[in-house]
Amino acid sequence: MSEVTRLIVVRHGNTFNSGDVILRVGSATDIPLTETGMRQAYAAGEMLAEMGIEPQMIFHAPLQRTCQSAVGIAASFPGAVLSEAEFLTELDYGMDDGKPEDDVVLRLGIAEKLSSMTVDTSLDDLRAAGKAALKRWDSEAVLPAAWHFLAARAGELESQWKEFADKVLAEYSGKTVIAVTSNGIARFSKAILPEGNLPEGSLKLATGAFGIYEFKDGAWGSTSWNVRPRL
Repeated sequence: MSEVTRLIVVRHGNTFNSGDVILRVGSATDIPLTETGMRQAYAAGEMLAEMGIEPQMIFHAPLQRTCQSAVGIAASFPGAVLSEAEFLTELDYGMDDGKPEDDVVLRLGIAEKLSSMTVDTSLDDLRAAGKAALKRWDSEAVLPAAWHFLAARAGELESQWKEFADKVLAEYSGKTVIAVTSNGIARFSKAILPEGNLPEGSLKLATGAFGIYEFKDGAWGSTSWNVRPRL
């Protein structure tokens, strides 16, 4: 197993407790993990250790939630080195950053329906359109109309993930590297895969979940995605 080069992408743990108002948390909303979120981070490290996978490097975004998650994962791997990687920082969702998710869904729906809206368009119609836009974002990384200002950043992320994967191959061949990030960034890691070889199902990672890429036969492949550690 040690001869295989792996890149493991981990989403940070929970940042909200049950009953909290869920916010759209981007780079402008720097909040810490909850107690459950910290347990998720420890559990991710423990699960990887049980799988016989031992990372040599753990890269993470500089936000509190990703730093804390990296520390929790590293508890299972005393020899691993932690290092910040700026490109792993979550997207800035502009006016939606830090806003209640229900409000964001409605605003996204308004943008989606703007050209076809009539007097008969209901709030339920708008919310449905917003949820559909978010579903496309999660399954295909297609930006909702209201987030088209992120198009340039999305393009950069695809290039940055490819450069990062090249760095892993060049500097950590035959080893395992972990990248701890947020959901908006993790989905673009698909760019390292050969065209048409995407993870099955949604590109979204649940909080505390991870996906594993392995380099074999001259190409990266996705061996698992959205693996949720047991708590």
